[in-house]
Amino acid sequence: MGMIGNYLAVHAEMLQSIRTEEVSLHEIGPKLDIDKSWQALHYILNGGQEGNHSPLGAAVPLTSHYIGHFSDAEVFALEPDEVKLTAEALEGIEEAWLREHYPFRQMMEEGIYPLMDDDEADEFFDYIYTYFQAIREFYQQASASASCVVFYIS
Repeated sequence: MGMIGNYLAVHAEMLQSIRTEEVSLHEIGPKLDIDKSWQALHYILNGGQEGNHSPLGAAVPLTSHYIGHFSDAEVFALEPDEVKLTAEALEGIEEAWLREHYPFRQMMEEGIYPLMDDDEADEFFDYIYTYFQAIREFYQQASASASCVVFYIS
């Protein structure tokens, strides 16, 4: 079992209920499960930098947008205006761009999760690209409904 990245699109009232722990993250659905791709995608979209606070860097928020520890998870959240900016940043990212910014060897050297010694570059790219497409679509839908985005790892 590994650490799975999860997204929720919620309205402001539900985000407040998460913050006050009136509602558990695990009771809210539907969610987008991005399996174990979260750290690799975060790394690529942030250009290998920690603390990138750009809209593209917020797509998989691991160093920004932290709101606290709730429901046994570290939780990150983007407000609707941030969701819109992130959706716009993701909109123009296609496979060629992601592949160009995919430093497989460097990610292996730095121990980016979930890479293992026997992983192949093309197979791993296909794995993360599938989840990237799902994230891009998720942000488009969340932006269209003026939702907040919640991200957590379980």
